Amino acid sequence: NSYLWEWLPHKQTYLSVMLDMEAPPTPRVCISCGGDGIYRCTDCAHQPVFCMACCRNQHTLQPFHCVQQWNATFFKDSSLRLARLVLHLGHGGEPCP
Repeated sequence: NSYLWEWLPHKQTYLSVMLDMEAPPTPRVCISCGGDGIYRCTDCAHQPVFCMACCRNQHTLQPFHCVQQWNATFFKDSSLRLARLVLHLGHGGEPCP
């Protein structure tokens, strides 16, 4: 159909944007503390980058967000459990007394 033919001249632009979205920000620093940003949340707006401690703190009330961890080459799917997030059920979200 004609839509595909209209899009073809723009394919390199789309590819560049998609690759830019996968690359880490430069510099790759935590948006909260300025530390080493090794986690990226794919559910938060603008996919912010966090250090482990800030990722854990920011997601205490959002434990089902999906995160990725930087492995020196690319962001790999990870989990908040690996960022050491612990959910306390009961006692108002606090550890058992």
